[in-house]
Amino acid sequence: MGGYVAGVALRAAAEEAPPGLEPATFTCQFLSTARFQAVDIDVTVRRASRRTAAITVHLSQEGTPVLDAQAWFATPSDVVRHDHAKAHRYGHPDDHAPISTYTDEQPKFAFWNNFEVKSLYWVEDWDTFEGDEPEWAQWVRFVPTSEFADPVLEAVRLVLLADLPSFPAAVRAHPGPQTFVSPSLDLAVQFHRLADLGEWLLVQGVAPIADRGLMAFRSEVWSANGRQAASGSGQLLLRAVPPQA
Repeated sequence: MGGYVAGVALRAAAEEAPPGLEPATFTCQFLSTARFQAVDIDVTVRRASRRTAAITVHLSQEGTPVLDAQAWFATPSDVVRHDHAKAHRYGHPDDHAPISTYTDEQPKFAFWNNFEVKSLYWVEDWDTFEGDEPEWAQWVRFVPTSEFADPVLEAVRLVLLADLPSFPAAVRAHPGPQTFVSPSLDLAVQFHRLADLGEWLLVQGVAPIADRGLMAFRSEVWSANGRQAASGSGQLLLRAVPPQA
């Protein structure tokens, strides 16, 4: 899961940021898949002032590049405020049933055991699925710890979630069983809010265009009280899955 690796890079960058600065933006390029083992992290402060800092991070594993990242940090300010974000249509997490309502099977990937989930786009049988709009959303709550006082850890929550909708949104545009995989090339996240996000977060995303072997996605993360916390985007590389015999 690229968002998990990206979160490691953001935490490393934050360790070198001047005191009082909080994550503002994060971008990264996924270079290879890492194993669940130790990684080497090199952090460079490219610019630092009283109000901002630009920091780069390079993750590698036994000499193989895994991820390159760039992060801006900034001092919170009340100079200008407005909020014209269009409200989402998914209500409140209390409006939706847990995923256990639909299935008692364990997740295929252990990664999903990090969340309590309320699915908003459940597909009962992918073999007979006829295709739909390329969009996806879920209410999620991290377990065992669901929120943090540290703004850096809240930003890590947002990075991980902003990366999630890419493939789930894309596959909904196509009928029947999965015919492709889509490794992530990059991820960009803008942090709008880091305080008082609460335990439950809504992650939603769309993947409207796939062409030239590439697919772009856009994502949003919202708090349960209706405030948009982050925006994300990225590009995926599409690879065909050989048909099963």
